[in-house]
Amino acid sequence: MKTTLLVITIFLSISMKTFSQTQSTGNGTLTINAENFSSDEGNATAYLYRKEDNLPSKAFLETSVKIADRKAVLYFANIPFGNYAFIICHDKNCNGKVDHNILGFPAESLEFSNEWELTLFSGLPSFSKLKFEFSGNKKEFNIDFK
Repeated sequence: MKTTLLVITIFLSISMKTFSQTQSTGNGTLTINAENFSSDEGNATAYLYRKEDNLPSKAFLETSVKIADRKAVLYFANIPFGNYAFIICHDKNCNGKVDHNILGFPAESLEFSNEWELTLFSGLPSFSKLKFEFSGNKKEFNIDFK
């Protein structure tokens, strides 16, 4: 009986480890549902970063879609599971970049992964502040433009 329980325990342990590794390796589609934009004017642009990328200036990938009904759904297809960060911009003038005012603050609305918020005292966004795990279990994110 003890031998049978030991064999079952070892089998379950190996099975769980294999399942866990399957969920953390491979590729998938990252979906970002963004809503409550201030208007339908312009595009929603998402910038995706890896740890080795120069956040916020040099994104690993970016995608842009037209805003409709103050909503946008953005996709990054066939990307490896792992740790990422993203920034979404309401690019009202469709110039493909985040515009800044004379003081250097963003002139267009931004939202960030990991529910991070840009405030006067938050400092600049960094990968460690925005990092999230993209995996077989977590592929979709909802962002509310406040």
